[in-house]
Amino acid sequence: MEEDNGRNVDGFVFADRENGSIAREEIQRINYISSKINKDNPEAILSVYNKMIESNTFFTPVGLEYLRQLQAYLYKRTEIDDTRIQDIPVLVSYVDIHNQYNDKKDIEREERARRRRRVKTFKQEYKMSLIVNLVLILMIIAMFIIVLKSDTPNMINYENAITNRYASWEQELTERESKVREKEAELGIE
Repeated sequence: MEEDNGRNVDGFVFADRENGSIAREEIQRINYISSKINKDNPEAILSVYNKMIESNTFFTPVGLEYLRQLQAYLYKRTEIDDTRIQDIPVLVSYVDIHNQYNDKKDIEREERARRRRRVKTFKQEYKMSLIVNLVLILMIIAMFIIVLKSDTPNMINYENAITNRYASWEQELTERESKVREKEAELGIE
């Protein structure tokens, strides 16, 4: 079943369009060979099969599947000696593919670990920031309490301190004035 993306060919999904295109070309070759081969002559099928193996005519899964079908047919035929049937070469290194897959998994695993470390570091820094901010807020509150309880004038209580000082001076002056008037009255000075 072929879709518009060009990667799906004859039940296989290829990595990219180019590989899908190669598989479609192999299907055309398979159709051509199947139309020309004499299916009633196992010797002719063996000859064509071995030539295709030697010339690496097929190397995608589509072509290898066709070769496998021919090989199974030839093994079933009693008139063909099994030793004359060549094995199908697989030209793809699955070790490389496996290593690439494992490398990708390793990279993904390292990325997840790095992300976890970053999140852990962020959480630790966030907690530390909260603690420092709480300590600073407590220090500011303590400073305000100290300032409010202090007798010395400062920016917060300067108005009250000045008013109280002038009030005490005024009271002191009033008391002195009244004493001076009493003395004047005693001495008869006006």
